[in-house]
Amino acid sequence: MAKIVIIDDVAGVRRSVVSTLKRAGHEVWEADSGRAGAQLVRQHAPDLVITDILMPDMDGLETIELIRTEGGRRPRFLAISGGGSLVASEEALKAAAVRADGVLAKPFLGSELTAQVSKILEA
Repeated sequence: MAKIVIIDDVAGVRRSVVSTLKRAGHEVWEADSGRAGAQLVRQHAPDLVITDILMPDMDGLETIELIRTEGGRRPRFLAISGGGSLVASEEALKAAAVRADGVLAKPFLGSELTAQVSKILEA
């Protein structure tokens, strides 16, 4: 299957996504920040990067841009967001839709995640 990096600052979300994707047969690495995720992308050349949009220090949009500007193999991107105290989920995902290959609002079912991952990887 695919090689996937998941970037989310919430450990519970990462665990859930990693578990779902591993059950679907994917090879998965996880990071708690955009910079750590970019490092994993450099190390593993994944097919897909799933990144939260609203994170401290470096948000998901900045993370996508960093990974794209570093050259090498260019993965596809799935942006996820549940919104935050200052930004609604819909607004974060609308902004992400311009840069990512797909978006998914939190909370989501495992079946929704795997369907979106399959759609992006098959495109």
